[in-house]
Amino acid sequence: MSDLAARQMTIDEFAAEIGMTTRTVRSYQARGLLPAPNRLGRSPMYDDFHLARMRTVLRLQHRGLPLEAIRVLLAPDLVLRQFLPTGNALVCALRQNPELLHSAIECGVVTQLPDGTLEVRNARAVLAAGRTGAPIAHTVSVLVQAVSALQPHAESALAEVRRSAQSVPPENLAELAVEAFRIAVMSVAGRGVPRTA
Repeated sequence: MSDLAARQMTIDEFAAEIGMTTRTVRSYQARGLLPAPNRLGRSPMYDDFHLARMRTVLRLQHRGLPLEAIRVLLAPDLVLRQFLPTGNALVCALRQNPELLHSAIECGVVTQLPDGTLEVRNARAVLAAGRTGAPIAHTVSVLVQAVSALQPHAESALAEVRRSAQSVPPENLAELAVEAFRIAVMSVAGRGVPRTA
């Protein structure tokens, strides 16, 4: 099913589908457990991705995990973003370097919200690209270069994951590809690390 053909539900339909009240749905959204709905005109709409996420949250909660632990597991970047040493430093560094800002937005490292606010999309990537004491502009530049180098390969990698994991719901394919790539790279990187006895 393509993104355009994906099922869209109002909050009432979504709440009924998962057996909750609309108030509870909004509560899970406010806690960062459920992404904001899509907008179709002025109407907030939920789709299969939202259903899959909410069912995962409920399954983990049913197994005894507290909501804050579930939030960290499912959206680590939202939590890590709170601890990034960026904030105003990131905004200042990018605003002072329009070329870097454009590159960071273009490759998806940073998102510029409608109000002009800049938001780091992947806090883990920023932490990995940085080193202690490095200026934030350098860190973002390293990350932009790495993403730009990999971007031409992303489409073929996603197509390969799609072929090899046909039973995975389409809304989970990108996340599966990212995690599979992370495992593969960590495995290759681990081969070069001497083991200590």
